[in-house]
Amino acid sequence: MAQHFLLSSRARTISLAAVFGLTEAEAEVTFRRIRWASTGGDPLCPGCSSPDAYDCRRSNRAPRFRCRCCQKDFSITSGTIFASLKLPLRVYLAVIAIFCNEHKGKSMLAMSRDLGLSYKTAFVLCHKVREAMAAGMRGCLMGGEGKTVEIDGAYFGGYLKPANGPAAACDPYSRPELM
Repeated sequence: MAQHFLLSSRARTISLAAVFGLTEAEAEVTFRRIRWASTGGDPLCPGCSSPDAYDCRRSNRAPRFRCRCCQKDFSITSGTIFASLKLPLRVYLAVIAIFCNEHKGKSMLAMSRDLGLSYKTAFVLCHKVREAMAAGMRGCLMGGEGKTVEIDGAYFGGYLKPANGPAAACDPYSRPELM
């Protein structure tokens, strides 16, 4: 019998323990490698796609880059779902790790407790990740080109719940079986 995918080593690409073990500089390198995988972590300008950018950090040491071609400033999160959010990069990596490793999903209340965020922040982050995953699947055909996907499933029987309304109210005088 074959091993379930979630038990295989291919499913373990990023762990929460590894993310929280990173320093902020290591988290930046990891995020850069994920963000700009085609160039090995070297920044690409989101405006003109030029690989000719240099590091121009602000006084608070936040990672910023400036494109030599169009002279625009950008950050690691510019043009991503995390753009204009002010959280540390480790938190973004932790959200991705938790979201991807929980096969049944994760409640936003538990996510906010685990990461020390407000409920609203956890809600927004997870919905942004879901939106990005859905955008990646738009236009994809299930089964591939020229193949048909069939779904076989039905539910028969069961209990039909009575309708709510004023006639269905619990009035003991209108229901003789309760007298």
